[in-house]
Amino acid sequence: METTKQRGYSCNCKCHPGVRTHPTNRCECGQPVTPHETPCCPPPPDCPQPGTVEIPQTPPPEVKTASERPENKDRPPPGSAGEIPWFKGEIRKILLNGPTFGPRKDEFLPYLLIRTASGDRGARSIKGVFWESPDIYVTPGQDPTNAPLAPSTLGGTARANLPNTLYAHVWNLGKAPVWGVQVEFYAFNPTLGISSESGNLIGTAVSIDLGNRFVNYPKWTQVDGLGGSYLSKGCHAIVKCPVAWTPDFINNGHECLVVRVSDHCFDAVGKTQFSASADRHVAQRNIAVVRSASPAAIDLALDLGYLSQPAEAQIDVTVDAPTSMEWLKLYTGKADPGLKSPRGGVVSGLLPAGLAGGRVQRIGDLPFEDRHILLNSNERISRGCDPLTVGFHASTMDLGSKEAQVLRVRQRVNGEVIGGYSVVLIGTQ
Repeated sequence: METTKQRGYSCNCKCHPGVRTHPTNRCECGQPVTPHETPCCPPPPDCPQPGTVEIPQTPPPEVKTASERPENKDRPPPGSAGEIPWFKGEIRKILLNGPTFGPRKDEFLPYLLIRTASGDRGARSIKGVFWESPDIYVTPGQDPTNAPLAPSTLGGTARANLPNTLYAHVWNLGKAPVWGVQVEFYAFNPTLGISSESGNLIGTAVSIDLGNRFVNYPKWTQVDGLGGSYLSKGCHAIVKCPVAWTPDFINNGHECLVVRVSDHCFDAVGKTQFSASADRHVAQRNIAVVRSASPAAIDLALDLGYLSQPAEAQIDVTVDAPTSMEWLKLYTGKADPGLKSPRGGVVSGLLPAGLAGGRVQRIGDLPFEDRHILLNSNERISRGCDPLTVGFHASTMDLGSKEAQVLRVRQRVNGEVIGGYSVVLIGTQ
């Protein structure tokens, strides 16, 4: 891998004109180098999806908000002599300064959401695990043309080189209903840093209507909309992707899924926003499941994504108990999956990062007792302009029935988790 020192240090110090590159991190004048004022590692150009057109538009004005609804602040008692003058004064304020809104959940607006966990109500940002969404489903080996409106299983995993049907569970927790919602389905190579530049649009479901948060049907109801049929319970719906997803065999189906929900008029999502930790309109399912009797193993190449500017990154692996993963309830179909960590333990870790597209060594081909020698629990990397990949391995020789092990890989930049991937080794006997 080419490091920062090998590329040199860019400097725009005043002792010389323009920007120069020094072999060390000190300028010729003896002072530390002065980096670029603007990022020097822009991501690759965003390739527009077929059939789309870029339309220039001015950004909307910033909305003024308050901690509570304005009409509830300093309001005289109903029927009192001061109520009418107070009301007229509020009208004058709106005419002079424009309206001020309270918290979005209290306004007559939609509040779209795809959950990151069962108790998610849309508050962002998220500091914990945000890539194990319970609202993204896969029906393996079935084309959407003959797949039912409801997924056959909530914990299905994709089959490589076969058509798979994707579903999303989308919500409206606002006080206003919303019509014509759009749901986008994307696939990414296994990655620890999802961004718009590396996404592959699978398909888009359109014209989804959602009631406000007070509308709850007693059972799932089929709705035949302009964009196709879906299942609704009023304020939330299960939506099927109209296009089949066929993951490549090279990743054995272990890819990342991202779903975005938006309403262009009242609750839109940014064109380049793909962060589930920062935006309630976005959800990720970055989970690989290895079903096996003894032994069980996985070798996986994880992309590190793109950064806007050079930075120090830390990649680490944690070995977690099955009870730490709520998604396993969907996978097993049980409120209590009843899974325990394997008695024989797990060998896991990372290989040094290399350029993306390079060959990653298969640790699983080595004798079990020698695998840990090549693996590290964490890697520190100087991230530059080059797209990088880190190799991940996990294996166990003794995996019995009702046993599972959860392993999570995280990428941190400046101490903040920017992406993650989860692997589950689970016994089949």
